[in-house]
Amino acid sequence: MRPGLALFVKTPGRSPVKSRLWPAIGREAAEALYLDCATAVGETAIALQRNDRLHAYWAVAEADGDHAAPSDPWQLLPVIAQGEGGLGERMAHVYATLRARHGAALLIGTDLPQLSMPALTDAVDALVHAKADLVLGPSEDGGFWLVGGRVDLPLAAWTAPRYSTPDARSDFLAALPKGLHIHQLDAAHDLDEPGDLAVVAAALAALPERTASQERVSRRLDALLATMPR
Repeated sequence: MRPGLALFVKTPGRSPVKSRLWPAIGREAAEALYLDCATAVGETAIALQRNDRLHAYWAVAEADGDHAAPSDPWQLLPVIAQGEGGLGERMAHVYATLRARHGAALLIGTDLPQLSMPALTDAVDALVHAKADLVLGPSEDGGFWLVGGRVDLPLAAWTAPRYSTPDARSDFLAALPKGLHIHQLDAAHDLDEPGDLAVVAAALAALPERTASQERVSRRLDALLATMPR
């Protein structure tokens, strides 16, 4: 089994991205950082795909975009639609789509440019080798940076969480059916607020090896941090 991995993205200029960073660094810089982060996460997924470990996709928010156009940023991977509704409904839709295609599904955002091959391999192995029904990557802000599974989940499990709050992960866990075996990955710090810039920069600097895209994100973060008040 090769799980399907969906990287949830929005298209700058068509949807607001990283708006919580706008007051600190400006919209243009936030959008450029977002695209660099998405590319970094995408390249890590592609590396595993080349090793026949998973099938990777962009899960794009805008349903009516021309994702074949050269100007579209989502060129590295095939595109699937997130579907309609709130975040929970859209996650449920993508999860069910990938479960139907590949037997197991992994969902991830673009807020973790420091994502490493070992971390993603851990998630894949837990599902492929039936070590767990679900995998969950906890974020240090109370959310989660990855969720995946090889079992069907009720819609309520996806819609119960208060996303973008410190209670999102606990809400999700409380809404799951009883008796599931959950494999928790290492906690990580994702990039949402101005205060996250330095933390993510340090996490990138601590990686034993960095991809070209991670190097680009690291340089961009260093440049942004140099312009911000101490």
